Amino acid sequence: MKYSRIVLFSLGLYLLLVALSTIATKIVGFDEMTQSTSLTFTYYVLGFVTSLIVYCYLGYKQTVSPYKQAFLVAAVYWFIDLSVGALLYILLEISMEPLVYLVSALLHVIAVLLGTLLGVQLRSKIIKHNKKS
Repeated sequence: MKYSRIVLFSLGLYLLLVALSTIATKIVGFDEMTQSTSLTFTYYVLGFVTSLIVYCYLGYKQTVSPYKQAFLVAAVYWFIDLSVGALLYILLEISMEPLVYLVSALLHVIAVLLGTLLGVQLRSKIIKHNKKS
């Protein structure tokens, strides 16, 4: 995988997660979002499942060192996420809550490991099935 693809993949994942959280906020409403613990939990689950699917796809498609590629995508994703968070803090004075980033990072690491593993296993299973046929 080329480095340009890693950056595009990371940027695409970031924009997908931003779009999903924006849609969820629009559906629920901003006032409910700031007061609802269940909505925060829903954001975490939505982000985890989306990341899991993306890394599963990446593990399925990437035949050479899929874990290395997945961690590179995750690293660039987190660079983008923290950079945007810092810009929002500097320009709009929106606070950066460390606990939010910590929980999100932990879930993202789990999604990277589990999604890549599932993608590699799926590719292996399909290859074995095709050889038997």
